[in-house]
Amino acid sequence: MTDTKPVVVEPANNTLGIISLVAGIVGVLLFICCSYISVVLGIAALICGILAYQQKQQYALAGIILGAISLVLGIIFVIIGQALFRELMFILEREMRF
Repeated sequence: MTDTKPVVVEPANNTLGIISLVAGIVGVLLFICCSYISVVLGIAALICGILAYQQKQQYALAGIILGAISLVLGIIFVIIGQALFRELMFILEREMRF
């Protein structure tokens, strides 16, 4: 009789990939109303996505792509928001003088 050893199958650890994907999705969804949060989530998605990609985890590439999109859109909207705020302050200051 032959001895058979049971095969131990380790569950896939996709935690970083899933965190990257979720942070990227939320960052893309929030870039218009919460640009600063979108930038932070984009950075987090990129970091987690790169670490997950090195470990060959699922969803890593999607997290990297969404993180980059979230980061770029967040930065663009922060810049636009700052420009609009300055213009609004200039208009208010000019109107208050009269």
